[in-house]
Amino acid sequence: MLKSCWNLPTQMKVACQRDCLDGCVLILEGEGSEASVRGDPDHQVTRGFTCPKALNFPRYYSSGRRVLYPHIRTVNGFKRVSWDQALDLIASKLKEVVREHGPQEILVFNYSGNTGLINFNYPLRLAYALNAYRVHYTICDEAGELALELHYGMRYGAFPEDLERAEMVVVWGANPASSSVHAYRILVDLKVRGVPIWVIDPRRTRTSLLGNYVRIKPGTDSLLAAGISWYLINEIGVDEDFISKYTVGFEEYSRHISKYTPELVEKVTGVPKRIVRELAEEYAELKPSVTYIGVGMQKTKYGAEAVRIISLIPALVGVHRGFFFCNSSRDFDTAYLQARHLGEDRRVNMLDVPSMLSSGRFKFLYIYNSNPAVTLPRSDLFRKGMRREDLFSVVHDVMWTETAELADVVLPATGMFEQEDFVASWWHPYLAYSPKVWEPLGESRPNWWVVQELSKKLGIETPEFKEDPIRAFEGAVKGSMMLRVPVEEVMRRGYVRLEYPPKHEYQTPSGRIEFYSSTAERLGYSPLPVLEWEEVDLDYPYVLITSSVPKRTSSQDAMPRDLPVRDHVHISCEDASKLGLKSGDLVLIRSPWSEAISTVEIDDSLPSGVLWARRSAKFIKGTVNDLLQDEKQVIAGGNSLNSSRVSIEVLVSGS
Repeated sequence: MLKSCWNLPTQMKVACQRDCLDGCVLILEGEGSEASVRGDPDHQVTRGFTCPKALNFPRYYSSGRRVLYPHIRTVNGFKRVSWDQALDLIASKLKEVVREHGPQEILVFNYSGNTGLINFNYPLRLAYALNAYRVHYTICDEAGELALELHYGMRYGAFPEDLERAEMVVVWGANPASSSVHAYRILVDLKVRGVPIWVIDPRRTRTSLLGNYVRIKPGTDSLLAAGISWYLINEIGVDEDFISKYTVGFEEYSRHISKYTPELVEKVTGVPKRIVRELAEEYAELKPSVTYIGVGMQKTKYGAEAVRIISLIPALVGVHRGFFFCNSSRDFDTAYLQARHLGEDRRVNMLDVPSMLSSGRFKFLYIYNSNPAVTLPRSDLFRKGMRREDLFSVVHDVMWTETAELADVVLPATGMFEQEDFVASWWHPYLAYSPKVWEPLGESRPNWWVVQELSKKLGIETPEFKEDPIRAFEGAVKGSMMLRVPVEEVMRRGYVRLEYPPKHEYQTPSGRIEFYSSTAERLGYSPLPVLEWEEVDLDYPYVLITSSVPKRTSSQDAMPRDLPVRDHVHISCEDASKLGLKSGDLVLIRSPWSEAISTVEIDDSLPSGVLWARRSAKFIKGTVNDLLQDEKQVIAGGNSLNSSRVSIEVLVSGS
């Protein structure tokens, strides 16, 4: 194992492995719950501060919620066992399922509870060695990623330094005040300098206080983007030299966009056409600009289509890649890290897993880095599936999550301070090494260790399961053109900058920005962005949206004392008045397939027709994700969680 000399005796540097675009490097002092955390002042993005969530990590990793030892379920509850006993049972069940049902009845389910490149990818070697299924990661931003690739080739766009140099910023469907403290800090600095900031969001947030707030009707973002483009193409003017030199398909795109008049845009989006024109004028005049596109906005029925149109606005005014959505394009060989050559690449859409499990599909389920019992849409079906007698489930996690409580075997996982890994941000261009700085609590083990030990129990003799994980990472990056130094140098220095291709290079078939996408045409999608929007449903008149909150991550990292006994559903002042509701009143929330009971919180940040709840919120009865739809977008089978529609019935009113 390679050793790092990055740590000082009393100050230890670690890379945050939470699912967050800031990708902080943290300085940890002390050990256990009394340890302190702060941001590394020398890191080019972290700059000495971090979010409230990270400050609580020592308490989190030392809490009574930790899974400390292997456990198996018995008729009387969970029983502590040895690692050997647990692994023997798991291996026995795996062999039984393969023998009686075939490997197609095994599902390995993971996601980004830990984003370390080793701990995320290496355990998938087990799925490929067994010819089992794994999941297609559609719960977050994959649809928007593909949307960008259709027109730009690689999906990278603006980096933090581009945001700092911007002459105008449009924050579209995002709230960095909650989701990215470092982006928010840059926005605050820009505001102080007098740089115009526009914030487009159905919900008024702390970020919206930074500049010109545009309240848009949910699910109409693609039409607003078309309206801005209409003014640029038909009245204000585009950058013709840029379009001639760097793009193809503009004529077809121009005819397409010109169908969507300012009058139609105003009627459907609720945004006055004078505001649309003013924003278009600033796009044309203030360059370079950055359009910061939110993941939440993309989680709608036509979210990926909206990303396509929004991202093409900078191309109209001559700005190379003047957007940020996801900069996770990297030329690392994840296929090697996952050892895909060992078997078939079988995948199922994450959105389909709850219904598949509840209907009897899969006999063996292995879960790591995830808490799907409360984080997936239709999570009620997921929980129902996990209770099947003919399903054997294993959860390897740091905490006793809702998913772990339903498992047949629960294995203790190491936290980010207790394991080494490499972390790359999906916003900034730095790759960081995170060393092991604490000894694991109890008998906690890293994700990769478990599959190595399981391979022995299963009699899998391939060298891939004997490969040291650091060496495996070396193999994954040895051909990289973006990582210009050896892995040993990354470990010595702590973090290095990845070298992305120049912004004026486009990896499309034409080598240019493709307004008319030949890649989309080849894949069976519309070569031009599809312009559709969501209509009102009289039976379910409210749109239910969720988002993160500043002080807590969604479900895995929450301390008991940080969580309310029950969450509320938030409702606008106008809708509360119509229904005769006061804060604290009890309501029944119905979707077409489920229902929940919750207290309400009157919230003047919301427009009429929109309800909001904390991501993964738990109500008096049910969770918010029980109500969210599993309908898929056309592009990449992406989710449309924030297009979920519900109705409300007053149960108990204090009025």
